[in-house]
Amino acid sequence: MAANASAPSSSSKTAHTTDTFRPLLKQLILSQPLPIPNISSSSSSTARPLAPALSSSELDSLFDHLSDPAFTSNPAHHAQLGACLTGLRLGGVDAQAETLAIASQRFLGKCIEVDSTDEESWRLRREELQRRLREEGGWEESGLLSEAYKGTVDLVGTGGDGQDTFNVSTTAAIVASGVPGVRVCKHGAKASSSTSGSADLLLSLGIPLLSLTPSIISTLLPTSSFVFLFAQLFHPALAPLGPIRRALGHPTIFNVLGPLINPARPARCILGVHSPYLGEIFAEALKRRGCERAWIVCGKEGLDEISIEGETDVWELDAGTIKHFVVSPLESFGIPAHPLKSVASYTSAENAAVVLHMVQPGQEASVSASTAPLSEPLAVQLASASAGDEVTRALLSGSQSLPAIPAGADIRALMDYTLLQASALLYVGGYAHSLKDAVALARKSLNGGGALRSLEAFRREATKEVQMAAAAVNSA
Repeated sequence: MAANASAPSSSSKTAHTTDTFRPLLKQLILSQPLPIPNISSSSSSTARPLAPALSSSELDSLFDHLSDPAFTSNPAHHAQLGACLTGLRLGGVDAQAETLAIASQRFLGKCIEVDSTDEESWRLRREELQRRLREEGGWEESGLLSEAYKGTVDLVGTGGDGQDTFNVSTTAAIVASGVPGVRVCKHGAKASSSTSGSADLLLSLGIPLLSLTPSIISTLLPTSSFVFLFAQLFHPALAPLGPIRRALGHPTIFNVLGPLINPARPARCILGVHSPYLGEIFAEALKRRGCERAWIVCGKEGLDEISIEGETDVWELDAGTIKHFVVSPLESFGIPAHPLKSVASYTSAENAAVVLHMVQPGQEASVSASTAPLSEPLAVQLASASAGDEVTRALLSGSQSLPAIPAGADIRALMDYTLLQASALLYVGGYAHSLKDAVALARKSLNGGGALRSLEAFRREATKEVQMAAAAVNSA
């Protein structure tokens, strides 16, 4: 197999128990100042001395406990675990770069890892790239694709921004993957606070995510330009913590850790954060992890994407150096700005209809002719009788077809929003010399059908592998 899935590893040499966790928890709590009513903060006679903050090795030990399912699944430990997550939150320890770097390393060490860096994978990828460059005209104009970065990339946000916008990161990842040589290994889950999460969208597009086990994903990785890692299937260490987090009812470190624990460990990525204070923290955490190149982005509205309305703060990590700058749609990308309300999310099925409408060959050019929002619902139709595979046709015209795109949807704004994110990912991935060159690549992926072919190839191969796995089980 060109790529493989490995079982979660455990670096612990001794069993984790209440007694091994208690000293770490005690120091975490006692290292934080507590407010005392009616007592001056400068009064040393009544304030207890603070314990020292947890050292790097102690933080590592703390997260070694938190990432051990044998420890966290024991109900007898839940009180300690809840206190720990709350203590990390109240003391701001979970918003420190060192903490995020250590936590991500621990949970990556316990995830089911996928590897796409072996020589056989590289050979298959090179063959696929050369085939596409031969068969699909016009790509040679970029002059960069055959020499560009060959690893995987990801585009993902923390969520929690409260904006509930269209599934743009997933759609943009599909568009970017339509460019020859680009390999997107997206990591995500179902919606927790928004209308439609990345997994919800892909399920609506007919992809059998719930059955895409790590072993199947490893089969798909060498030749697929787009794959999706459904988080709950790759992170068994996170599962026992779910009930504790729900019982607490307040945000914890796990509300922002997801983007940092992609099991494919892409060396280049774009991560969106819901608050500006997380920008440099995430960049520093990625630097400590050895990430090669990344953008951490936060729209000025508190958006965990690049804003289509106005400015976006960017913290760029490149070869160990972090710098901050601001980008905007028109000035930086040559893409018109739109009000954020024009890219609001619909249901996952309606968003899927929008995606299939946008990725049909030539659709981007036709949408350019009309910038007004839809005056009535739009039933998506294929651009031609030969367009789309069997599943795409069924989604658009079969008995289980997707709903119409709602009236009021601004297709031009949604398409520009998608182009914005896709081109940024292509630029950070090293597939274009400038943002505007990257926009041209993203447009070609849409107009030339590359995005649709990438989506359909993933769905087709995923479905085939799931069916083969089911047949093997049935015949055993």
